[in-house]
Amino acid sequence: MQKVDAISAVFAAMQQIKTGAPAYCTNFFPTPQKLQRWIDQGELFLVSSPGAAFFFKMDREFRRIYFCAADRDALRRQFMSLNAVKTKPMVIDMLEYESTPDGLLPLVESIGFRRYAQLCRLARPGSAHLPSSPSADRQPVYAVQEDVQGIFDILDSSFDRYAEQLPKLSEIEMVVENRQVLILKHDQTIAGLLFFETQGAASTIRYWLVAEKFRALHYGSALMRAYLAAHGTTRRFTLWAMADNEPALQKYRHYGYTPDRLTDHVLVNEMIRHEISRRNTEGNPPGI
Repeated sequence: MQKVDAISAVFAAMQQIKTGAPAYCTNFFPTPQKLQRWIDQGELFLVSSPGAAFFFKMDREFRRIYFCAADRDALRRQFMSLNAVKTKPMVIDMLEYESTPDGLLPLVESIGFRRYAQLCRLARPGSAHLPSSPSADRQPVYAVQEDVQGIFDILDSSFDRYAEQLPKLSEIEMVVENRQVLILKHDQTIAGLLFFETQGAASTIRYWLVAEKFRALHYGSALMRAYLAAHGTTRRFTLWAMADNEPALQKYRHYGYTPDRLTDHVLVNEMIRHEISRRNTEGNPPGI
């Protein structure tokens, strides 16, 4: 396993596998910006093998694994030879459309990963009508650097680290600098936030939440409306939501988001399953 020190090394490894591949398959669709951030933080590692390449992204106390392979046989064969899958806590994301007749999920499960969560992607056209909503007693503002630790804390305690790819402090600092986090405070405490990523004519909500004790104050509505109003020229909005979180899905539908049939299946290996079992025994959910 070697540390990746240049974006070119990633695309060279992928191209080497893809060239002449009879049935190329992958779960790795990185943007150059994201790759550079991972490389700058020293978080990305590569294992190359005949017919397949694996990328390991460090994430808190576990690793996210991405792959590209010439075909399914090569993927299965080289996956089975990875000792790290058996000895290190690992998470893998598998993207599939509903119409995919025969995806890679059974293959990944056959090497020891088990389904942990399922997220669905929702989309909204920029021209969609904005429904009326109750007004909050205060308006959202863009977060500043002094809010970074508070944003980290509320995200870390509210979301599942295995399923929802939570940002580190350094990433939050960068996003705040780029004015891509809206917040509402109550007595100097962050009561709610909307964390997004905008590139060109597309924008993605990464996290939208209001602390439980403030949910009757219409802060969620204020955050969403401020976000959409600030993106008047955006053509397409997207987000990922837990597929079994119907209250959240209802809220997104209220603002014009609808499923686009792309699903992210999150699977974990045996080491993480043991860790989840231990935390549940101690009364701590996996996200904390």
